[in-house]
Amino acid sequence: MWKQVSPPCLLILALLGLVACGTMPRERQLELTVTAAGYDPPRLEARVGEQVFIRFRNADTIAHNLTIDLPSGRRTVSAEAGVDAILAFPARQAGTFRMFCTVPGHTEQGELVILP
Repeated sequence: MWKQVSPPCLLILALLGLVACGTMPRERQLELTVTAAGYDPPRLEARVGEQVFIRFRNADTIAHNLTIDLPSGRRTVSAEAGVDAILAFPARQAGTFRMFCTVPGHTEQGELVILP
């Protein structure tokens, strides 16, 4: 006779199945620091198929944000002075995408390159 399985157990079993099948996306952890001088480094790279995590470190004394225009839509994360934030997204399409700060008067820019 079958017994009822709790939802958390089903989730764990599903994740184990994905890992066994090799369908879990690879992770790419990147770090980007912002100061009054701009983004450092000004260029980040990832590969198609990766789950990208950008640790956005605000080393300035004022608030900044990181905005990336991806084919799937605009992604933005904001960080107050001295605060870190995480921007996560799947890298689905190769290309070069602009990174910039949308705070009025700010000129920080860079690029995210997603390789095939």
